[in-house]
Amino acid sequence: MRYKSLTRVLALDLHPRRFGYVVLESPDRLLDWGVCSYRRKGKPTDVLVQKRLRPLLEQWNPTLLAIRGARQLPPRQQLLQKQLLKGIATEAESKRVRVRMLRSTKERAGSLTKYGRAQEAAKRFPVLIGRLPLKRKPWESEQYSMSVFEALAIAMTTVVTTWASTA
Repeated sequence: MRYKSLTRVLALDLHPRRFGYVVLESPDRLLDWGVCSYRRKGKPTDVLVQKRLRPLLEQWNPTLLAIRGARQLPPRQQLLQKQLLKGIATEAESKRVRVRMLRSTKERAGSLTKYGRAQEAAKRFPVLIGRLPLKRKPWESEQYSMSVFEALAIAMTTVVTTWASTA
């Protein structure tokens, strides 16, 4: 299927000291994925934006940056997330990249759980099957790589609306 204009989407799944990302060029073309983090003491917002996000924006030159809106976090983490969002918006504006905030990825996925959405994403993009974590038990922490699958869900939610209007 040919598209009138290719839109490159960079999607981020934000956490206070890290973000998972994916870069999509069309609904079936996954270009890049990964997790960028900052685990040292100090202000993670500056490092994440300047040393992790800026190279991604320069390398992939996306036309759209998709971010899921803030979820319920403790007050200190909410402050970090607000600072991170502000830094991301400023950096995207300087690179002339549109920013789209999504409220939830569950709207598109229906009643699927986070792990169910990750399985569906791995089926759509088989290259990610090796990164799919095992289903987590209630007492276990979330796997680090799950952030990539959440970013992919954000990208796919964005893709449905973006490419539907251009096709």
